[in-house]
Amino acid sequence: MDHEGRLSATVRAVNDRSLSDASTARALVALPPPPEPVAGCALCAQLAVLRAHARTVGDGSAETDADVLLARHQRQAHAPRRVFRYVPFTVVQDPSAWPEYEARCVSGDEADCGASSGPRGGPEEVEEWQRGHTRETRHLRYRRCFTDYAVLEPVRSGPGPTGATGRTCGPAGRSSTP
Repeated sequence: MDHEGRLSATVRAVNDRSLSDASTARALVALPPPPEPVAGCALCAQLAVLRAHARTVGDGSAETDADVLLARHQRQAHAPRRVFRYVPFTVVQDPSAWPEYEARCVSGDEADCGASSGPRGGPEEVEEWQRGHTRETRHLRYRRCFTDYAVLEPVRSGPGPTGATGRTCGPAGRSSTP
């Protein structure tokens, strides 16, 4: 084996060892690959350019920000929607309703405290309530909930079968197609 091959093998061995934390012997969490831009999408392309610029200047924080923004955009704009088998509708988040965040205190000596932040407009408001409740009570455990609203939308597709049988069902399961 030549010098470069031995060096390469040594580097691989060191990298393999560095993937686990020596002090706790726990494996580090492997991150998923960064999102790839969708062809033909201007916003995806813009975020990819932002990420590439961050990489060239060595700004890891800006690169991560671009990855997070690209992933969020792809979930909202390009995510595949679940189509019900016999009903031509998909479930999507209601764009007219804002999501709600809430925290409930589950600390206490004998039973859960039960104090609740109530529905809030954002996670920052819930965290502020948690800090205040912890200051007042010294309680440290909270169950946090996120709620969004879903609507059924008709499938917007071209010609072809609407379900597995090519038929849609009307009231009482009667076929609405001949």
